[in-house]
Amino acid sequence: MFDRNTLVVLGVVGFAALGCSKETTSSANIKTGGFATLIDVYADNDTTSRVHVELKVGGSSSNTYIALENGDKLTATVEGTKKTLTSTDTGVYEVNFDGVAEDTKFTVALERTDETATSSGTLPAPFTLDKPAKLSRKADDLEVDWSPADTGDPVNLEVSGDCIFDYSKAISDTGSHVITKGTLESTGGDMPTTCDLSLELDRHRSGVADSDFDPESYVVLHQRRSVSFTSLP
Repeated sequence: MFDRNTLVVLGVVGFAALGCSKETTSSANIKTGGFATLIDVYADNDTTSRVHVELKVGGSSSNTYIALENGDKLTATVEGTKKTLTSTDTGVYEVNFDGVAEDTKFTVALERTDETATSSGTLPAPFTLDKPAKLSRKADDLEVDWSPADTGDPVNLEVSGDCIFDYSKAISDTGSHVITKGTLESTGGDMPTTCDLSLELDRHRSGVADSDFDPESYVVLHQRRSVSFTSLP
């Protein structure tokens, strides 16, 4: 008789032999301690939040995903409302909730026949992101403004577009940040072009993953806002 660990190896080898970049196995083969449970909660506007969970075996960077089977399921509870997550891809599960208020608690549970592993965290504060002015990347500083600020939670800034190389930086939650002229590098070399840029600000907060999971499991809750604007060379 095979034990669960033996079945995992066989399942992974079978998919690897087919040359698949993404490998999968059944949750029936995996003990709870083998689940790398990667939980992100995204609030991208003022009304709706999305719970996104990826289940892997072999750590957070593994490409072997776990499909929930044999009665296993993921549920999320927010302010007394409990929902079951649905699969959007093998090993990827999501569900939406109303409400994005600061300190809203999200509880995500892996429910199995003989045990339940529960993780949780709270949302950071929502904010409004101002749209930057139409400026030259070479000649002008780009000022990014948002409010409210000074929450103490980490913030990450990303800028992307067809005419620049992607820009990403961890910044302080002060309500204002300046990207100095010349920082955003044009992809056109000596012939830079005008294009629309997307600017995203991500205020995030870590929660606590159940200790029964793989130690690379995590919970991160995000308030994200984005704006688009035209950027001159």
